[in-house]
Amino acid sequence: MHCPRFTDFLIEEGVRDKITVIASGGIRTAHDVAKIIALGADGVCTGTADLVRLECIRCHNCESGRGCARGIATTDAELMNLIDLEWGTQRIINLFLAWRKELVRILKRLGMKSIRELVGRTDCLVHLDYMGKQASNS
Repeated sequence: MHCPRFTDFLIEEGVRDKITVIASGGIRTAHDVAKIIALGADGVCTGTADLVRLECIRCHNCESGRGCARGIATTDAELMNLIDLEWGTQRIINLFLAWRKELVRILKRLGMKSIRELVGRTDCLVHLDYMGKQASNS
């Protein structure tokens, strides 16, 4: 199975196996990753989740003046010292290890052994508004 519009277009054009589709935006959990992969992406790019894990307060000052008041996104030497490199590194590692653990759990529930098996499997997705209707139609 595959995503009916975007992936079909890429297949029809003969380029789906020649490109890598990376999706980004709004990825905050392992479940978001699984949904995006099932919609046809080969991988994801995160940003906000990583920053929040480093205690970003989302004040939107990243690119203004001195930069991030928490020292996360800045080139200011004084502000950079606000984040301990080892502490930050371990928090990001913990985030992705937790996501990996949850993705493995999701794949097992779907009877899959690899995330690659999930690429384009829109049949594994259901809109929550329609879940009850599908169950009653079965």
